[in-house]
Amino acid sequence: MTRPTFLRRFLAHDPARVAIQYGEQALSFGHLRELGEATAGWLRAQGVTPGDRVCIHLDTSIDLLAAHLGCMAVGAVRVPLNAHYRAIELAPIVEDAAPALAFSASPACFPGVPTFSAPGRGPPVCDWAGLDDVTGLLFTSGTTGRAKGAPQTWTMWESNLDALQARWQLGDRDVLLLTLPLFHTHGLVVGLHGAWLRGARVVLRDRFDAVEPPAEVTHFYGVPTYFRRWLPLMRVRPELFGGFRLLVSGSDGLPVEVSDAIFAATGHRILERYGMTETVMIASNPGAGERRAGSVGTALPGTDIRVIDGEVQVRGPGVFGGYWPRAEADAAAFTADGYFRTGDAGELDPDGYLRIIGRKKDLIIVGGVNVSPAEVERVLATVPGVADVGCCGLYDADLNEVVGAAVVSDGTVEEGELRGLLEAAARQLSGLKRPRRVAFVAGLPKNALGKLQRGRIAGEAFGG
Repeated sequence: MTRPTFLRRFLAHDPARVAIQYGEQALSFGHLRELGEATAGWLRAQGVTPGDRVCIHLDTSIDLLAAHLGCMAVGAVRVPLNAHYRAIELAPIVEDAAPALAFSASPACFPGVPTFSAPGRGPPVCDWAGLDDVTGLLFTSGTTGRAKGAPQTWTMWESNLDALQARWQLGDRDVLLLTLPLFHTHGLVVGLHGAWLRGARVVLRDRFDAVEPPAEVTHFYGVPTYFRRWLPLMRVRPELFGGFRLLVSGSDGLPVEVSDAIFAATGHRILERYGMTETVMIASNPGAGERRAGSVGTALPGTDIRVIDGEVQVRGPGVFGGYWPRAEADAAAFTADGYFRTGDAGELDPDGYLRIIGRKKDLIIVGGVNVSPAEVERVLATVPGVADVGCCGLYDADLNEVVGAAVVSDGTVEEGELRGLLEAAARQLSGLKRPRRVAFVAGLPKNALGKLQRGRIAGEAFGG
């Protein structure tokens, strides 16, 4: 078996160098290797073989790191999942992933699948190689509401992270403060694996708190909500941020006024970039050079970006090969000449800087997390007394957007009781998916074919 280049580089780091600081624990690269090999031995004893899919439904912890490292060492395909997802949200993912094993504190979410709350340790397995280049199966919400699996390969990750290195200049002397959840591309690939590839040290925290950052930190990756919450501290104690070399914002658009306020307070111009689960990173402002507020920068080396009929389309080594297992989705996802259709609306200026001006997709981005309105609608539609329901994104000063639900009553349930039933149904969903505002309306905006026009709901039902 051939060991992927990414793993060869990861395993070549000085084993004594600290790789992860998590609370009071400090793990060196040597510790990470030992942890991965012992966990791989345990996985093999459970019958996991190279190419098998393993769901990781855990909060940020050393156990979560062990699960990832063990899968890497034994050659299993990781399926990282939001630890807050409930059974109704996980069901279609588990069906499509067909995992051999799952790590979760909620075994009822994985019927028929051997489920463990934490990985164990066994006789070390030192392969660090698989039968396939695929290392992860990441699920992304679609406009239909059913999550779609995007296989990601070591080749994708390495080519993308090498391209980012030219922009962000993360090296083995740097320290990354990582507070992003480790179930999507931003935190898992760009953050954790980007640092592991470069030999950088990660200060890992299980959530973001707008407190004084560690003095040794040089890099930070976040979402706009994080920077909004940090801004008051930046204004009164700008010296606390003097040691940073790079502050990166992604997963949603950073308002220009927030970027300008941070620049005025600290002298740091936030670096904005653009990526997706299907592509990892596509474009970025430069680490050294002109960073334009409101722009996500220029195409990464080796990546081609074009805008056709207002839609951003991309091609390059970081782009996935197609959805799994439902290949029929690929027909709409790719153009005839091989460009991936992002579904985002954008503009390219003469210098090649890309600006995202909207989303053709209906996704609602709440605090940097993608929420499918169709998924929320399906849950609310089961409530007695609901004749029709449509969801949309509503502006929020902290989270950028929250979910709003416009509900058509069938008249059989009194409005106050119906509101309570809707709230109870929404508790089947993880917190960010639950509607923050509910409006009762006479009807929903639809086109001549009866298709829901979600883009009109905010204005017609909520006056926004």
